[in-house]
Amino acid sequence: MEISTVAIRIFGSALLCAVMAGCRYQPSYFAFIDKSGSVRIRLEPTQEAKSFSEGLAAVSLNGHWGYVDQDGRWVVPPQFGEAGEFSEGLAPVMNGGYFSKTAKSGFIDRTGRYVIAPKFHWADSFSEGVAAVCTGAACRFPGLPERPSYGYINKAGDYVIGPQSQWGSVARFSEGRAWVSERPLLVGGKLVDYNQETERLIDHDGRCVSEARFGWGTPFSDGLAATDRGYVNRQGDVVIAHPTPGVSGEFGEGWASATIGGKAVFIDTTGKIVLQPDCEGAKPFSEGLAAAYKSNCIDGRCWGYIDKTGKFVIQPRFDYDLGLFHDGLALVCFGCRDQD
Repeated sequence: MEISTVAIRIFGSALLCAVMAGCRYQPSYFAFIDKSGSVRIRLEPTQEAKSFSEGLAAVSLNGHWGYVDQDGRWVVPPQFGEAGEFSEGLAPVMNGGYFSKTAKSGFIDRTGRYVIAPKFHWADSFSEGVAAVCTGAACRFPGLPERPSYGYINKAGDYVIGPQSQWGSVARFSEGRAWVSERPLLVGGKLVDYNQETERLIDHDGRCVSEARFGWGTPFSDGLAATDRGYVNRQGDVVIAHPTPGVSGEFGEGWASATIGGKAVFIDTTGKIVLQPDCEGAKPFSEGLAAAYKSNCIDGRCWGYIDKTGKFVIQPRFDYDLGLFHDGLALVCFGCRDQD
């Protein structure tokens, strides 16, 4: 679950407008579009949203989060301080604001009823039957002297991988593996660098599957995960080296985006280039479409969506980094500026 960025988004749009001669400021707003590019759900400028998952999307209203259906109707009224995506029938929510020291996270079902009571300081969505959770105020306030404890629970709320204080962060499971950052750095049981965190792969028993360490790693898809050293398999072995520095695209529907010579390409699981669209950047494919970026766009509206032939089926007309398609809808922003 992430903290609000509405104020930053609105201020940035207004500031950009203020320095442009003759600009008439129009507040930015989020919306969900379908695969024709038509707006299906338009939100107010003060609202935020997250991608659809299992037919529902988390949306904010007056500082509280709830869930809407694909027609934009409230299914779970706004009442939570933070809200995550539904997965495997449950969603993580927080019963207070992110910066509240007393707020705790639990899990609700599609009716908004708590299935796992709020008792964690942080929680992520379920994946492969387990969810990452964290206890200790330092989960949300990293400047505190205490160390947070990360672990994984099942749908009964019981730990299946007990709290670990040596982990600095954890990720969801994908294809039987999850990334955890280990600190301090230990090699052969000896302390090497207390401040350096390294990503390692664990299995569902919480055991590291290899001694390999990485600066970062993405979820597995099609048997591969992107890392700072290239694409690795489930054993942590690098099987595809980076085509060029900076490649970080994860696989989606069998292809991953890469950048070669300033242009975006897609590679398959062998590292072979399978698509060279006319764009400078792209995200993974989802439901047959991928968000793509062109630099020679009009008024900064550089993002659109391409199909698997490389054709723009939704022309570049968005000026903000776009979401993936889920349940036939994608989250976009009109009037926003890319915050990456």
